[in-house]
Amino acid sequence: MPSVNGREIISDTTEKSFRALVLISATTILTKVYAVPLDEMTLLGAKLPQSLFDAALLATVCGLLYAYLVKWTGDLAAFRLWFSESSIWSEFGTNMKIDKKFIAGGVALLASLYEQEKLGKIDLNNLPLSAKEEYDNFKTNVELYAARLGAAGIKFSALTWFGRYYIWVQHFLFPVGLAGYAVILLIRFGDFSAPIRL
Repeated sequence: MPSVNGREIISDTTEKSFRALVLISATTILTKVYAVPLDEMTLLGAKLPQSLFDAALLATVCGLLYAYLVKWTGDLAAFRLWFSESSIWSEFGTNMKIDKKFIAGGVALLASLYEQEKLGKIDLNNLPLSAKEEYDNFKTNVELYAARLGAAGIKFSALTWFGRYYIWVQHFLFPVGLAGYAVILLIRFGDFSAPIRL
């Protein structure tokens, strides 16, 4: 199961639902396409009517499809929230939060440096020790942040396309289309006659 920074793109429970839905839908499609005579099958020595199999398959496919869509929707929301996170992860697993504190510290420093430059008093070598240290720290953070963004941008672009394919094609269009086709075949070629006792 693909994961990024230790986070699964599609959760394990959704993967299990995916497998069950695809397996039952494919079995249903093959059963109906090849017109397998289910009424000739016996279960514990008893013959079961075709309508029982068709009703059970329809209920199973619809139930699995519903459960799958609920889980898939949760994974889609998590995927979208993951891409809106305001932090950068390095290849070493360190995390740099881009929050108000990070930005405010740099903004105040840059504003004071701009004021000194405007007055013609700027000489970075003659800054007070605390301001020089703060400037060096912020400059290092900006350089690290820029390097991480550059590396992350390329990976993020590839990940975005892979993630979209994985979520929308492999885990939405394929299973939902397969289940939809199974339901259409069941409705079109299935036997839904009422039981004798009804």
